[in-house]
Amino acid sequence: ENFDLSGFNISHISVFNRLGAEVYSKSNYTNQWHGQTNKGHNVPVGTYYYILTQENGNKITGWVYVNRKN
Repeated sequence: ENFDLSGFNISHISVFNRLGAEVYSKSNYTNQWHGQTNKGHNVPVGTYYYILTQENGNKITGWVYVNRKN
């Protein structure tokens, strides 16, 4: 599916795998992450952690589970 954050005024997003390696980052994010790496490859099924920076400088952290349909 997608990770739609268009209503949150996100200036930057970083997504990390369970080992802490950054797999995706984007400035001026709205709805561009669909479970892919920065190089466009699909990430494996699993839990990913994110850091969002809002335009006002506020940081939000959390996790998202990526599941692939067959």
